[in-house]
Amino acid sequence: MADYPHKIQRIIDEGYEFNFGDYISKGFNLVQKNLGGYIAFFLLISIGSLIVGIIPFIGALALWVLTPALSIGPFHVAHRLDKGEEPSFNDFFKGTDKLGDLFVTMLLTALIVAACVIPAVLVLGFSTFTMMDTYGGAYGDVDYSGMGTAVITMFICMIPAMYFGVSFMWAPQLVWFYNMRPWDAMVASRKLIGRNFWIFLAFIIVAGIIGSLGILLLFIGLLFTYPAMICMQYAAFADVTELLSEEDDNAEDRILDHFAPTE
Repeated sequence: MADYPHKIQRIIDEGYEFNFGDYISKGFNLVQKNLGGYIAFFLLISIGSLIVGIIPFIGALALWVLTPALSIGPFHVAHRLDKGEEPSFNDFFKGTDKLGDLFVTMLLTALIVAACVIPAVLVLGFSTFTMMDTYGGAYGDVDYSGMGTAVITMFICMIPAMYFGVSFMWAPQLVWFYNMRPWDAMVASRKLIGRNFWIFLAFIIVAGIIGSLGILLLFIGLLFTYPAMICMQYAAFADVTELLSEEDDNAEDRILDHFAPTE
């Protein structure tokens, strides 16, 4: 059995309220407190990714390894803002302190989601192949009557991939803020989100739509809406896991030590 922090285990056992609207509002409030820093960070990362990506193989590998650590930086900054602190620009890069654990978390998540996607791809590929006659490729004589069934089957096979992709979304934050091991964080994330899976999914969709609205302004708006989306996600995680509470996971141990007999 995984050894979760006491607070996380309690929330998993007892459940929680998911205050959808509050997280949207708080996300906008947080990002406005350090909008210049968020814009500078995302501009730097976007330009840096384009430059590094040009380098064959090594560039792609570097991005793959660094992305999890860079992705947690905006959450760390949001947390400092939430505590009333003044973050520095270097705080956006603090994720490198746990580069290994964050990378393993992303890798395990990607492997599980990919394993779920493979059957869907095979189903679509096999269905497409069987709909073609011997000369279909040469003469275009293809029967598309079964394509609808194939697409529906593919989407059914994609359901596990969607489930795990959503369920593991809080794993990096649990690794970062609660110092959990990658696999334990993934399992805890699934259990936490599973308590209110459908409302959480709706929240992610709405936050994603808000984050994408910047595209309507020639992509310039993304410099505000995308960081706002990140802060909304942080607000949800911080509230559900009581991140700002003063509960001490070692309090019980200290109480026992206090009453233990002394020599």
